[in-house]
Amino acid sequence: MKQKSFLTKILAVLLATAFLSASPAHIVALAAGNSQTDEYAGMSAEEKQAAIEQKIKELDSKLSTLGKESKETEEYINALDEKISYLKKQLDYSENKIEESKKKINDLQQKYKDNEAQIAELTTDVANLEAQNAQLEQTFSQSLALYYQRIRAIYVSGETSTIAMLLTAPDISTLLTRYEMIKRVSKCDKELLQSVQSQANELSKTKLEMQDKQTALQNDQTALKTTQQNLTTSISTLETQQQDYSKKQDAYQSQKSESDKLLKQLDEQKQTFSEYRNQDQAELNAVNAEIAKAAEAYKKKLEAEKKKTTTTKPTTTKQTTTKKSESGNSGETTTKHTTTSTTVEEDNSSRLRMTYPVPSQTRITCGYGSAGYSGHTGVDFSCPANSKVVAAESGYVIISRDLTNSNGTYRSYGRYIVIMHDKTDSAGNYVYTLYAHNNSRLVSEGQHVKKGQQIAWSGSTGNSTGPHCHFEVRTPTANYNDCVNPTFYLP
Repeated sequence: MKQKSFLTKILAVLLATAFLSASPAHIVALAAGNSQTDEYAGMSAEEKQAAIEQKIKELDSKLSTLGKESKETEEYINALDEKISYLKKQLDYSENKIEESKKKINDLQQKYKDNEAQIAELTTDVANLEAQNAQLEQTFSQSLALYYQRIRAIYVSGETSTIAMLLTAPDISTLLTRYEMIKRVSKCDKELLQSVQSQANELSKTKLEMQDKQTALQNDQTALKTTQQNLTTSISTLETQQQDYSKKQDAYQSQKSESDKLLKQLDEQKQTFSEYRNQDQAELNAVNAEIAKAAEAYKKKLEAEKKKTTTTKPTTTKQTTTKKSESGNSGETTTKHTTTSTTVEEDNSSRLRMTYPVPSQTRITCGYGSAGYSGHTGVDFSCPANSKVVAAESGYVIISRDLTNSNGTYRSYGRYIVIMHDKTDSAGNYVYTLYAHNNSRLVSEGQHVKKGQQIAWSGSTGNSTGPHCHFEVRTPTANYNDCVNPTFYLP
């Protein structure tokens, strides 16, 4: 009984392991890197950098130990790729620091220009105020001299002179004349006094404004010197950062080249080919945007086609009945691809049932998320070059293109095809399939293909270690993050 109980426990563990290895698509998608957590969350930039450097040292030690036995092993390549991932993080960190430094320099340069412009403006203002102040001082001095003369005259004449002039008038006419004269003189004295006071106030105001401008000018000149010093320091820092980045980039590329070389050798030994593991994320994002744009363009066309099919329902029903009667044929083992294709053609048009993309190779040689790295978002079928590649289901070809570098070599998916299927999954979602690394493409964008129809000859174009077909399933959108395990859709 105890032995039986022990065996039961072992069986339970094995079943749990099998369940985890064949987990639902969205759980596997998480393992495939579609929803990664930041292992350095909460750390400062400097702490992250230190942690990354420590991890690289640990992996260097591990690689040194493994390399003593053999570098052409899965374990060594996995450790090397892990190191490369940390080198990439280090490279990204350095790139971010460089961008921050460039932004700081741009800000300082703009501030320097603004300071220069403000200094030039203040210099002009001070010069104008000095000229204005000199003119005001001259006018004020003249007015003040006249005022002093008038005061002295009043003092010499005495305070009773005005009354005496009026009392000594010989007649009324002379009295009125003298009174009018005295009135006008008083008015001129008053206006002269007001003019002197006004000019004094304006002169005082101009001097204060000139002092403020001169103070501001001195402050701006000091700020300009500080900005210039900061700019010089920042430029020196940027040059150091760029040199450091260049070294890290060389190290990253060197390790990446070694990983690619070892992986290719290992795949050739096993004769199971896949993709090089360290792809540029910016390139993947660009391809993803290209696919998403094409998918959106064809969505309306597909929906219009579905409406058109609905209007011819009697004919479809008749064909469905016939197809159901033929779907029970048992020729699937010997001619699996042909039988599957015929069966689905006779099934209800809304039901999606895929066939293998490479009829001559139905064994998956590199699984979803199991290519030794977390980013393998499809399955691979290693097969001889120029093997027949077919549409897994009927639909519209929304992508049929070559991804090439500036020198004409292939990159990423190489010669690839994407099909937007005219049948939905059980949840009613759109389904897209992708066929990569082909030697040649036999279909064009916009073309409608049937299930099992040949669309390409297999090859090894782009990011590929050898001849194989990389097959992806994406749903509910054609986005890279919506890649799911194709085995849930294949026979």
